[in-house]
Amino acid sequence: MAKRVKRMVELESKIREREIKIEKKEKEILMKEEEKKLEEKKEIEEREKREKTRLEEERKKEKAERLERERKRLEEEELKKIEEELKKQIMEQQAQMKRLLEEEVKLPQVFDGTLSKVSRFVEDCRKYIERKMKGEKTEDKIYWIVLYVQGGLTNKWKEKIVDEIFKDK
Repeated sequence: MAKRVKRMVELESKIREREIKIEKKEKEILMKEEEKKLEEKKEIEEREKREKTRLEEERKKEKAERLERERKRLEEEELKKIEEELKKQIMEQQAQMKRLLEEEVKLPQVFDGTLSKVSRFVEDCRKYIERKMKGEKTEDKIYWIVLYVQGGLTNKWKEKIVDEIFKDK
């Protein structure tokens, strides 16, 4: 019986050792499963993070494209407005030029040498020459101006100019 008790104690000891080994194995398996679950969870989180980043990048790209389209649309609108304004200005200038060309060109009043009348005389001569004497020789234009210079001290100046014009001919 002592052998039997001893044998039972040994068996119980071996059983206990095996149970301990089994518990260790179970703990290892559980730890590996936990680690695997953590790794899978980490991978899922990383995938989700990459997907979120990709989606954010796509949204940014779409927003940038939308902004670029809007900028181009606004730029085109602005260019159309500028083009319309320029066309309007050109038409107004053409109408003004047509009116000016159609206006009767006045002959200058006779210039008698009065200083207060110089600017008006010069302007009237310039307008007449620009509209009516295009292509004429400079001498002819000067001679025509001289015809409207009469009286006072201007006669001496006029004689000198006329002499110079005809001296060269």
